[in-house]
Amino acid sequence: MISGDSWIDAIGAEHDQEGQLTLRTVIAHIRGAVIETGFVSLGRITLGLKEAYRPLSIDEDVLGKTVKEAIRVLLLSGDIDEFATSAGRGYAATPPRRVVWKDSRAVLLGRSLNGSSQSIVRHLASDEVIDDAVTITLSDELGRPEWRSALVEFNAADVVDGNVGALFEMASSLATSGERYSLDEPETIAVLSGRGKYFGQAEPVPSGRWQRPSESGCFPAVIKTGYSFRNVVLNIDNGSAKLWHPASLDLWRWVVVGFTIARGDPVTSYESSSQRLDFLTPPPRQLQRIALLTGSQIGPWSWTIDADAYGIIVGALGA
Repeated sequence: MISGDSWIDAIGAEHDQEGQLTLRTVIAHIRGAVIETGFVSLGRITLGLKEAYRPLSIDEDVLGKTVKEAIRVLLLSGDIDEFATSAGRGYAATPPRRVVWKDSRAVLLGRSLNGSSQSIVRHLASDEVIDDAVTITLSDELGRPEWRSALVEFNAADVVDGNVGALFEMASSLATSGERYSLDEPETIAVLSGRGKYFGQAEPVPSGRWQRPSESGCFPAVIKTGYSFRNVVLNIDNGSAKLWHPASLDLWRWVVVGFTIARGDPVTSYESSSQRLDFLTPPPRQLQRIALLTGSQIGPWSWTIDADAYGIIVGALGA
């Protein structure tokens, strides 16, 4: 009977100190399966991995969480796309492309089996040629900053200069003319009216920049309703309030970024000596993607990236 260590070597896997498979191992296996098969349902991915890892006595609950995170990262990087089918969710590889920036770094994305498969993102040498992938710049890969796209959807396409603070100005206008909301239960509301580097949390007890509503103004806010939360923009005027509910959590995060910049507070902290980047507000998806493609994650909101990559993030903010 094959031993666990022999099977680990056979399938090109690695495990952590607790004996569970690492995230990059699961990412590599899912990415390889999707690329080789063309289209794979979520059910087939889950069953296939359970079978492949059976000799390793892996905790299935832990594996399920790792698979979920692996798919999130693969979607965020742009290696795969998600599709809804009659049989449930499924995944296919995106077109193969070599993405470069600042003439010094490159990553391989999409339907190519080249590059280092045993990694979260397949980094390449700047001069490494991949025959089955087109070469594009990171700016082309990213496209327009998503906060600018949101302004276009709000018929504010003429806002071409400035920074993401323009999105908060639009959100403020929408909240001012939005639905009425009662402030009779302030303990269910947390607004970003505080200042300081520490973002904090809205629940269960406001901390950091989060506070209970106590002054007039327009703020990103979280409203607790039963066991759920609404991420809104709340306009408070002399004890009365109106709100606007962004269409997605990601859009709300962009509004928070715009609000923070509009107040003159930082949204990132970067130490050039250690190349450490810390997001000081919840990072929107596009900023997370830049960090994922160009650096290495060291914490929930923290990354190690070089100065050129950090400049791309700053540029995405319109700063």
